[in-house]
Amino acid sequence: MTVLGMNRRNALIARLNPREAIKGVNQKFETKERLAAAGVPVPPTLALIADESEAADFDYASLPDAFAIKPNRGRRGEGVILVDGRCDGGWHKLNGDTLTVAALRAHITRILAGELSLEGGNSDAALIEPLIRTHPDFARLVPFGLPDIRIICLGDVPLMAMTRLPTIASGGRANLHQGAVGAAIDFRNGTIFRSVLGQDEVWDHPSTGAALVGAALPFWRETVEAARRCSDALGLGYVGVDLVIDAQRGVQVLECNAYPGLEIQNVNAAGLAGRIELVQRQRREAARAARWAEHRHRYTGVSPLRDLGTALQHGLREAAGRVAGALAAPAPLAA
Repeated sequence: MTVLGMNRRNALIARLNPREAIKGVNQKFETKERLAAAGVPVPPTLALIADESEAADFDYASLPDAFAIKPNRGRRGEGVILVDGRCDGGWHKLNGDTLTVAALRAHITRILAGELSLEGGNSDAALIEPLIRTHPDFARLVPFGLPDIRIICLGDVPLMAMTRLPTIASGGRANLHQGAVGAAIDFRNGTIFRSVLGQDEVWDHPSTGAALVGAALPFWRETVEAARRCSDALGLGYVGVDLVIDAQRGVQVLECNAYPGLEIQNVNAAGLAGRIELVQRQRREAARAARWAEHRHRYTGVSPLRDLGTALQHGLREAAGRVAGALAAPAPLAA
């Protein structure tokens, strides 16, 4: 397999992902707005708290029983709190702890200060969304947590896909480096054909015992179509799209990454470089064919050169005949 290394990936991104597009995709709310405008399914926004005055005036009692709060420019899931159910004094977090209004307010203050943002800047915004509830076909595979799907696209061409399945060891996080299972997905039918835990190939989920290889993912066609539309919507030529399957809303794009990681190659036991080269070669051939078609269109109705040569020869013969006839005719008598 032709593996895509870090240097080649960075060179590809420098060529295909404009700086402004990268800045835009690092902001979750802006990304959602642009994706939604392009018809890509994204989670609804319950609230966007952009500064301390909005945080002070916000009606926390208006929040639903279940929701997720995250930094608008968060990184690697840091600063995300998942809430599922009310209790005296606040809400139940998914890990069983209680989240009081005061604790939620303090967390939002940290987000606004930029402590949990991607750039480590001086400010950020707090994004609140409905809690994603895992589709039953996914939920049966994992002990708890939210499995996701990563699809790498070159423009609107999907190159490689995997699903990341939380384990007890990963604490319910879909993070391969924290102990989640990575499972490669067959684009043809949305089934898992290979799964790995760390460096080891596995066939069953280590926490649930559920068979992974051969398992079919729900809404696969819709998942791929959603991923394909992200590149054009965000102005990124090379993008990693992270999606989830919600029990009620179906396919949802959670975020897009202008610098997607390379571990998907290990999960698939295949290289991205060869697939990228194939797509680029096909595009070059298509561009040449389009240019040739345009060239032919410009000269529609014009005879090929061989026909032009035949016409010239015929014309010359006719002219020679006329000259010969004129020479053979008797000269007119002088007056």
